Order: sequence, then C-alpha cells, then structure tokens
Amino acid sequence: MNQNRRAARSSVRGDETKKTSERQAKASEPTVATSHLAKISVKPRVMTAGRAIVEILKAEGVRALYGIPGGHVLPIYDGLYDTNAISHFLVRHEQAAASMAAAYAQLTGEAAVCLVTAGPGATNLVTNVAEAFVGALPMVILAGRGATATTFRGASQEVDTELIFRPITKWAERIDRADLIPDALHEAFAVARNGKPGPVYLDLPRDILTNEISFGPYVPAGPRAQPRGEPERITAAAELLARARDPLIIAGGGTIASGAAAAVRDLAEQLSAPVITTLAGRGAIDDDHPLSVGGLGAHRNPLSKRLLAEADVILSLGARFEEMETNWRPGFVPSPSARVIQVDIDPAEIGRSVPAQLGIIGDIRAVVDELFVALRARHDLGSKDIRPNAKIRDYGAELNRMVVEIAEQAASDAKPIHPLRVICAVRQALPREATVAIDVGCLAQHMVGSLPAFPVHVPRSLIVPSSFYGMGFAGSALPVARQVYPDRPAVGFIGDGSFQMMLHVLPVAAEYGLGVTWCVLNDGALGSIRDIQEFGMGNRIIDTDFYVQPDFAKIAQACGCYGERITDPTDVKDAIARALTENEKGIPAVLDFIVARARMQQTYEHYAFYGRS
Repeated sequence: MNQNRRAARSSVRGDETKKTSERQAKASEPTVATSHLAKISVKPRVMTAGRAIVEILKAEGVRALYGIPGGHVLPIYDGLYDTNAISHFLVRHEQAAASMAAAYAQLTGEAAVCLVTAGPGATNLVTNVAEAFVGALPMVILAGRGATATTFRGASQEVDTELIFRPITKWAERIDRADLIPDALHEAFAVARNGKPGPVYLDLPRDILTNEISFGPYVPAGPRAQPRGEPERITAAAELLARARDPLIIAGGGTIASGAAAAVRDLAEQLSAPVITTLAGRGAIDDDHPLSVGGLGAHRNPLSKRLLAEADVILSLGARFEEMETNWRPGFVPSPSARVIQVDIDPAEIGRSVPAQLGIIGDIRAVVDELFVALRARHDLGSKDIRPNAKIRDYGAELNRMVVEIAEQAASDAKPIHPLRVICAVRQALPREATVAIDVGCLAQHMVGSLPAFPVHVPRSLIVPSSFYGMGFAGSALPVARQVYPDRPAVGFIGDGSFQMMLHVLPVAAEYGLGVTWCVLNDGALGSIRDIQEFGMGNRIIDTDFYVQPDFAKIAQACGCYGERITDPTDVKDAIARALTENEKGIPAVLDFIVARARMQQTYEHYAFYGRS
C-alpha cells in the first residue's frame, strides 16, 4: 500500500505539506488539527502496540515524524508503512530529529514527534531536546528500549534513558505494558501542550511493541488550555497601565506561543505604548508598525535601550529576561523604579529574573484580551487607532536614522565582506512572510536578531535558539521551514563554527527536496568566544581560530545541494538570487560568505569584557 513512499520524497509528501501550509494561513493564531475533535474508531480493534501508536499519532493530528529506524522501534515503523497520513523524515543524526521537531513546534505551535531507537539513538537527542525544554516547545519523543525480560541482564544499548531525560523534559517515563501505551501517549500529548509547553519522553521496550492489544476508541488529548488571569489582578494591571506616563510592552516567546500577536498590537495601539520584543518574541508585532521599536538586551538598539530605561510601567508578556539576552545587568533590564507587570503561563517565571510588582498567571492572549476590555471599560478609549503624539513620530525618525547608518555599513566594498552587506541583501531579496533561521553568535544572532538590521513582519516565521544557546540548533532545523510553508522562501544565518556541527543535515534537505538556503557568515573562528580571549583575557588566543577550514561549497555540492563561496561584496546580491532560484527547484543551497569580524554596538555594550558598556 505504501511502496512508493521513497519516490514521493522529492515532493515532500506534497498533499500533506499543502495541508500543513493551509493550517498556517493565519500565522498569528495557534493551529489545531481537526482530528483533535473526534475519536479515531468506534469499536475496539486488535492490533500490535506498534500499529496502535501510529493510529494514536494520526488521531492527535501529528503530520511529521523525525528519526532514524532501529531494531528496537521497527514495529512502529512497520505501522507507518501502511499510512500516508504521516510523513517521516530520515535524518542522518538524531540530533537533527530533535531540532527539526522543535522547529516544527516554533513554526506551527503543534507538537511534532521524534522516533528513535534505544541507547545511542535516544542519547543523541539530548542537546536539542534541552533546547526545546528551555525554549518551551512541545514535542513527544518515542524511544526504543531493551526488552522487559532482559532489563537486569545488561542488554544491548541498555541504559536508564528515561532518567537521562527527566531533567530536560516535562515528563519522562518507561512504559512496561503494551496495554498502557494508549493512556501514556494521551498523557504525553496533554503534558507537552498544556501549561508551559515542552518535550515529553517515553521509553518503549521492544517486546511490548509487538504485543497485541485491544485498541479503541481513542479520544485525543486535544488542544492546549488557555487559562485566564485572576480578575482582581487584571483590574490592578489595567489601573497601572492607564495611569502610566511612559508605558512599555515587552513581548516574549510566550506571546508567539499563545497566538497573541493581534491582541498585543491592539493593546499597544490603545495605550500608544511602544513594543520591545525578545528574540523569541520577534514577529509579535510587525516591525513596520510605528510602535515596534526594537529588541531587548543583545538585540537592542539605542531607541529600545532608551525606552526601557524611561518606562515607568512595563507590561512583560511571556518574556523571561534570561541571562543570554540581558546579562542581568543594569540598563539591560527594567529600571528599579519601574512598575513591572509580568504575565506568564508558568508561575515559576514570575519574578524569577526581574522583580515583578504585579504577577498574572495565565495564557498571554487570554490575559491581553482581558486587559484590553478592562482598559476600554475604565476609560472609554474609543477607537483602537493609535493616538498620535510626538513620541511616536520620534520613534520612526530615530529608527530611520539607524537604517541609514546600517545601509552605509552594508554598502562598503571592503574585503572581507561586512556581514551587514549579506544580511541586508537577504532581507531585500525575501518576501515579508519568508521563514528565517537565526543561529547563535554575535554575527548571526546579534545582527539578524535585531531591528532595524533585519525586520520581521509576521509571527511564527522564525526558528531561533533558546537561552540554552546550542550551536547549530537553528541551522539544523531550517529544512523544516519548507515542509511547514512549502510556498515561502526560507533562509538561515549561521556562523562557520555552528555550521560544522550540522553538516549532516545537508543530504536530508536534498533528499526531501526542501529548498532552503544557509548563509554561512564565515569569519574563520569561534567568533564570540575569541572575542572574550581578545578583549577580556589580554589577547591570549587559544583554539578559537580555524586553521583548517572545510570548503563548505564543495561539501554542499557533494550532498546534492547548490554551493558557492563568495569573497567579493559586489557578488553578494547575485549569489543570493542564484541560491533562491535553485531553492524554487527544490534544491537546497549553501552560500559561504567570507566576512569581516564586525560587531554591532549592542554586542559591545552587552558584554563587559569589551570595555565599551
């Protein structure tokens, strides 16, 4: 029934990806598969546990599995053989299975699934599962395990993997009875989706997967709950915001996760409050909007820096003020005199990094909707159009000055190429809704992650790392962008150090016809760490320069991708055009840009060792 699965790969399961794209048409809203609303069968059926798992995944709306077959999980793969409802993507290293599943969650809000074998198959996932855990991205991991009969006999690939995963998942458990699998999977999806989302891990011994069980009816766990805030706290927050002289909204990743972009925009317009976004919160407001003023911490600009310092009331929406973004230094976090209203679905985040005068526990969109209603009832604010004032006009003028400064740097014909030349050229070549992956580092993340260097226009259009800050995470996840949004261009920015950690992903993108482009910002070093040695440790450089650097273009070509090395600034624009043309044919591309070790002002300010704070 499914003998043509491999032949269909070049179209990336065309019908399924079209369905996924349709589910994302309203990118600002969370998506819910319609199968959440119905049972998958009326009468119980007898089948193997492995096949029952596939039926459950279909019922939960799962459309994508990422993994590598292994002996311990072949009964599940055998169940996949007879369905085209779920696409499986064969990665070359399990690390990529976790990053791709995490990216799927970032772009859709839905839980994807990793399917791996026992022992090293599971442990290879660890780093990027930790990324998903810190980044609050829903994911279900199904991993093989040695047979129950050999638990204490030192079986092949046998370690207590559920114990390894407990610190980096919301729930990790070994399931030793086949008849318990449906209940365990139901709980796994409920836990992954609800509250603060995150990964869940299930260990499945190989022998129970071939056991027959009576399966059905199965009622899916359904979409996440959207708890509202306590009415008294909503009223108090509305009072603070209404009386604020200089209100400010900080939109974090929780804003994107709850589908609150439109609600945040409406609230900002009612308050005439500027909006700062964290890296994970970018897209929560269109960067063309007059109230979008820039980022936080390492992604800030002079305007967002000043507004954070001047704000007397700050509404923090799903923002963690974590160390990698703010360094927890004065000037990078709210002023001690500011009144901070912190809204988060996770009670543990309230006041965790920044003191909060008022904490509200609830879903971001639900709470913002309630605040909007409370403010209108209290002050009859009338139209939700922005109340024009000189401050808002000044925001635009200040940002425009920065745009001119960035354009001047990007126009340089000096060699090596200025990174902003590449970044600005890519932004100009892409449509507003394009998907962009931003890997770690002071070139990729600090530059592409900031406004006005790289404007972002729609929610769920970015793949970004969490504060776990794993090198290569976003880059290895990039191919998923073309699976989720088949009709949108997708480009990733990544340093040469990070790119070498994810080379195994190139043949995966080529095999499935996922036409994405990696822009390697190649400065021949582990740039951020080298900076510490240079500026903070008396120029005592050790092992942060690459003296043997692979030819990334030739590696790309060997993997079935388009590859090109660019050393001349005047070739940047045409090289990007060539790569995007290849992408439209389903051919991935690698552009290896030899760039200067340039830094933006916020990077110099962010780290004290530069001496420019």
